[in-house]
Amino acid sequence: MKKYSVTTFSLQQTAKHTKFPGGEKKFAAWLREQKYLMNNNEPYQKYCNRGWFELALKTIYKANPPFSVNVTRVRIKGLEALERIVFEQFHKCKPCSE
Repeated sequence: MKKYSVTTFSLQQTAKHTKFPGGEKKFAAWLREQKYLMNNNEPYQKYCNRGWFELALKTIYKANPPFSVNVTRVRIKGLEALERIVFEQFHKCKPCSE
C-alpha cells in the first residue's frame, strides 16, 4: 500500500473528468453496480491487475489516535477506459450510434 500517486485521481475527480451525470456518489454507485468496485468501494483485483485502479493509504488525523484507511484511486489507464465507457453509455446519442 502506498500514499497517493501523482498519476492517480480520486473518484470525485474521475466523475468530473468523465462528465458522469449525477456526481461522485452516483458515480461510485454506478461503479459498484457495474462490478468495477466492491460494496466497500475497493476495486476488484482484476481491474487493479489491468492498471485501472490502485489502493492508497490515507491517514485520518481527526481521531485520537489517528488511523489509516484504504482509498481507491483511479490510474490514467482506468480514467481513459472509464471515460470511454461513460461516453458510450450516457453521452452518445442513439441515432449516431446506429
